[in-house]
Amino acid sequence: MAPSQGEPLPLPASAEEVKDIDSFYMVISKLTSCISTAVNEGKRVTAANTRLISQAAEEIRTATRSLLSIKSVASSSTPTSNSELKDEILACVREEIASVKKLVSANKPSYAQAAAATHGAPAPAGPTALRNSAPATKPAIIVSPTVEVNTRQEAVELFKKNINYRNANYAPARIQPVSNNKLRVEFDTETQRNDTLTRLEGKTGIKAEPVRKLRPMVILKGISKDVPADDLAKIIRQQNEEINEIISDDGEGLKLRFKRDNKNNNLYNVVLLVDPKVYRKMLTMGRISIDYQCVHVASFSPFLQCHRCLQFGHKKLRCTADQSFCSHCASTEHDVSNCSNKDKTDSDAKLPTHNTRFNTKLDTKHTANSNTCQRLRAMREKINNRVDYGYT
Repeated sequence: MAPSQGEPLPLPASAEEVKDIDSFYMVISKLTSCISTAVNEGKRVTAANTRLISQAAEEIRTATRSLLSIKSVASSSTPTSNSELKDEILACVREEIASVKKLVSANKPSYAQAAAATHGAPAPAGPTALRNSAPATKPAIIVSPTVEVNTRQEAVELFKKNINYRNANYAPARIQPVSNNKLRVEFDTETQRNDTLTRLEGKTGIKAEPVRKLRPMVILKGISKDVPADDLAKIIRQQNEEINEIISDDGEGLKLRFKRDNKNNNLYNVVLLVDPKVYRKMLTMGRISIDYQCVHVASFSPFLQCHRCLQFGHKKLRCTADQSFCSHCASTEHDVSNCSNKDKTDSDAKLPTHNTRFNTKLDTKHTANSNTCQRLRAMREKINNRVDYGYT
């Protein structure tokens, strides 16, 4: 099943071969086997296989009609059995057609792909289009005032006073105020970043340095316990040439970070610390070979929230807080599973205090560890911005 996209694929059987119940079963068996093979062949369903599936489904319908028209199949002594047989056959046909419809709809372009194509950008194709794309991290610098400034705007003006880009062939991609009146300045390339660093050397009232980044992590779930975790890096390099060829000889581009339990006692999960280019390659691949398995790869965020004190940056096992707080109402008398205040609309245990302290009006109708929490999302974004995911 690997001819060119335009070449039609032959069906292994046709409705014309249906003469009796035995031949009907033979035809249906061949056609359903053909559909199964077309669905599972390769990493995605090709256009040729999609046409083949549609033709096979139509042939199944035709074969069913042919069977029902054959008088010799019916027996006057067993009308109930014939009726049941007919219902069973129709149910099987409907099931096959439904599976084909799901397959065809699953391969339709997403809104993002269609929008990209409309605006002239190349839309991703194949299995990569269905996966989460790897986040990009632009080269950046941190600009710190060495003289007193009172506002972020003053920091921006100080930066503009010390450098301009009128005679350059580029401009910063983004200038973002951060804490302590510092600025984060992003660029499209490392060459642009390095040029700006050079031009800011020796300037008065300002200091610039490259952003220090964490290395990204990926998580692999469902690895057989027959595979030693300590040997994973070596096995991945040996079985995945695309990854091995971009890892340095010292092997620092792919290291075991930690191991986790899996719901299946015969499997385990691992988190790997990788270089940005290895991270992007692994996410693009989607799955990697490990011994006799193809294991799914996903991004792993360093974001942490404690379920004891509800603060960020650590887990419950390492929490040093004296008290445990309910993530719904902030009570220290019970945990969230035993909270009797869940019917109240103001839920977040942390935001009322946050709103009072910073004079904000954030929505509090959620728990403190909910993904809808604006403060949690802001903190997660802040943490993820510290990771060097690489860039295209």
